[in-house]
Amino acid sequence: MRPNAENHYQRCATTPDNDDPLLVEWPSTQRSALEAELSRSESLIVVRYTGCEMEVLRGCEVGGSYRWTEVSAKHDELEIRSAREVWAKIPLAAAKLVAAVEQYGALHLDMQLIGQYTGASVAPTRDLLQGRRCEEATHVVGSLMVGAFELTSSTGASFEAGAEVQGAGAGVGASRHDGYYSSDGNPESCRSGRSYSSYAPSEDCQSLLQIELLEIPASEPEAQGTCPDDMALIEVAGAQAFCLDRYEVTVRDYADCAATHTCSEAPATVDWPGIDDEDHERFDELCNQDRSSRRHHPVNCLTWDQAASYCRAQDKRLPTSAEWRLAARGGEQNRTFPWGEDSPSPKHVNACGKECRKAFDQLGSLFERNDGFVGTAPVGSYADGIGRWGLADMGGNVWEWSADEGYDREILIFGGSALTESREELESERASQVNAATRRFDLGMRCASDSTPLESSRKRGRDR
Repeated sequence: MRPNAENHYQRCATTPDNDDPLLVEWPSTQRSALEAELSRSESLIVVRYTGCEMEVLRGCEVGGSYRWTEVSAKHDELEIRSAREVWAKIPLAAAKLVAAVEQYGALHLDMQLIGQYTGASVAPTRDLLQGRRCEEATHVVGSLMVGAFELTSSTGASFEAGAEVQGAGAGVGASRHDGYYSSDGNPESCRSGRSYSSYAPSEDCQSLLQIELLEIPASEPEAQGTCPDDMALIEVAGAQAFCLDRYEVTVRDYADCAATHTCSEAPATVDWPGIDDEDHERFDELCNQDRSSRRHHPVNCLTWDQAASYCRAQDKRLPTSAEWRLAARGGEQNRTFPWGEDSPSPKHVNACGKECRKAFDQLGSLFERNDGFVGTAPVGSYADGIGRWGLADMGGNVWEWSADEGYDREILIFGGSALTESREELESERASQVNAATRRFDLGMRCASDSTPLESSRKRGRDR
């Protein structure tokens, strides 16, 4: 290994963590990637950061955006006199600047800050990351400081503002070139007054100078209970752990129960108080149980008693309203929608789109595009809509029965459905209620159960 390379890795290993690295002299390819990601409207910037190197992971995304905030102009100067100070103060460009310090004795950094792009104050959990290379992610960019800078050797040089000259004799715009000089933007222009607006920095004061990095928390600790493979363990501090089906109960699942005469046959028609012949004509054909092509669709057109009976036959139960809401919002993550904060779209959810408005003569729709299904969709069809713990279709497809019975057999139902026209119905906390005897094509279920303590599970394994 070359001596310089060896020194690089030694310094990298001994430099204290720096979660607010300066971007001065960062390689242009990486700076361009950072600027490109900053321009995205619905994603925070995800990076792999080791303390000496940082790479923008352009294939990895997490919801969020950045907002420009102007601040009163702030002037900052740094004197860098040794290689150790380079590694400590400008680690991302240290491999380049150490040689300059050794050649010129010291470097002087003059920065003018005028504002920042603010995105997040708390790092997202790792399960919110989506896309390629997310397993390499270490941090997200919380904020980015903006302005202009000049980096010069402290002695033996005089330069005109705005030129970029790196190394002796490299001279566009320089009155002398016997030192080190580099700049981005115009610090003097930034100091002179309001050369920026409340909407964005001006062209000569928009250099990215420094960023705040938020470390992505380690994976969640080992679960303290167990669930069957087709169920997710919902475990949140301050709440009782429980298991919840990852998918809505399907036509095939229910048919298997009915075949053993443990469950009653699923009805082939809808029914509710005040239903008329026109509603039967419109919705009966959307009951799924008699159609072999819909065996992977959610079972529907069941009463509350039938749904509860099915869950009991599986040694499960219907989830309480508190359990359903906790699972939908991702526990302490408090997601607005089960998948996060993104607005509902045909990629997230089976709701009322173009196809619904046409089929049912509805005046409104949630989105203008077609989500692919007039009625229900096969469970798990919307990958972008999968929530925490791998829970699918917690929004849309069919409303889901809960265990909570209110006055006059009114039952709370959750999640919205293929007929949902408003985003509010898809929110994690939102509920509706229907009579327990109601049978609708857009009403189905998933089951819950108590989790098995981990030690009990291990003991059963040893006893076998």
